[in-house]
Amino acid sequence: MTRWLVGFAVIVMVIATILIGRSARAPDAATVDAAPANDPGYAARDAEVIETGDDGRPRYRLRAELIEQAPNDLTITLTHPVLNYTDAKGGDWRASARTGSVPPDRELVQLAGDVQLTGRLAGGAEPAQVTTSQLSFDTQREVALTDAPVTIDWSGHRLVARGLRADLKAETLRLESAVHGRFLPQ
Repeated sequence: MTRWLVGFAVIVMVIATILIGRSARAPDAATVDAAPANDPGYAARDAEVIETGDDGRPRYRLRAELIEQAPNDLTITLTHPVLNYTDAKGGDWRASARTGSVPPDRELVQLAGDVQLTGRLAGGAEPAQVTTSQLSFDTQREVALTDAPVTIDWSGHRLVARGLRADLKAETLRLESAVHGRFLPQ
């Protein structure tokens, strides 16, 4: 009978050791599920992203008070973004807005809310300023686009239109429709 009790005690200790070892290694399911549902993926305050060209020179700089990326859709959201772009001839363009986003393919910077685009147009002594509610900047083609109403102030003149295509590489700016304004000789 004692042998039987000793054998039974040894079997119970082996089983207890296995169970304790498993529970020490495996996380509790409740602990794993306790991660926050809105995990931001990553976030950075007062951050700057610099994209360089093949020659190693900066093509554009994107700064924002807050940059966040959610892991579920990989879209980057921007708070108070400022995009600085230098064209091939050394001309500088600056776009700012209240908010912005960058889709997962990273080829487009979308700006919204009080968008201001400032830079020099070919033949202009003064910088041109474009004001609109939204603007998309294609970083590969170096084109700024909007279908929204725009106002352009340039060299003392004002143009109002709906829609704009600014090819910064070719230094052209095209207003799409409903253009109103006059340029008088000075």
